[in-house]
Amino acid sequence: MRVKFSKFVSVALVACAFLIACDGKKDGTGKILTIGVSADYAPFEYIKDGEIVGFDIDLMKEITKRLNKEVKFKDMSFDAILGSLSTSRLDAAISSITPTPERRKAIDFSKEYIKSKRVMVCKATSSVETVSDLAGHHVGVQSGSVHETYANEVLTQDVNLTVKSLSTLPDLLHDMEKGNVSCLILGISEAEAIKKSRPNTKLIGVPGEISGAAVAFPKGSPLTPQVDKVLSDMEADGSLQKLKDFWLLTP
Repeated sequence: MRVKFSKFVSVALVACAFLIACDGKKDGTGKILTIGVSADYAPFEYIKDGEIVGFDIDLMKEITKRLNKEVKFKDMSFDAILGSLSTSRLDAAISSITPTPERRKAIDFSKEYIKSKRVMVCKATSSVETVSDLAGHHVGVQSGSVHETYANEVLTQDVNLTVKSLSTLPDLLHDMEKGNVSCLILGISEAEAIKKSRPNTKLIGVPGEISGAAVAFPKGSPLTPQVDKVLSDMEADGSLQKLKDFWLLTP
């Protein structure tokens, strides 16, 4: 009986593993979607009381609910997300990701669900008041972000400064507190969240384009048009704006 029972258990476990593998495959067709996030970017995605929360998290939960799917969030560094999408190790990612032309070469994007302008976060006591005041200073940006590209390819052409890239926003904030960087370059919503929790900081406008954020997918994912429709529906019924009103200080 022990042998036969063991064989039965083995077969059952193999069958379960097969079902789980099929359900979790990263082509967007599984019942459970694995969504990459970088949970260090309040108010979009961050960890509170051991749980990943934020605007992007609630948005993706609503999207998957309307698609009759379940969601599993995978926390990872931002610069690892795009590589994981291009090799189809994720069904999708949502982490305030801007759909740049360069990124579109390797991955697909939904329609943009939010627009944002770029700002600097500096200590309130900093002498920096404009971008031109950054000459001779170190500026912090998140690795893999559009702000890193902007700082390296645009800002350094106008101002003689040094760009320092780090993986997470908490690391960047720590560097600013220690004086290793003078200011950080971020989107307005996350910058205002920092200002709200750290009154000893100030925000300074940065000239340039207004960027947007979209859900990202592996190339050719069937989820892309499905999520586009859900986002359009959420815009029409007002539920997208309700999430913005709840989580964000700006539309």
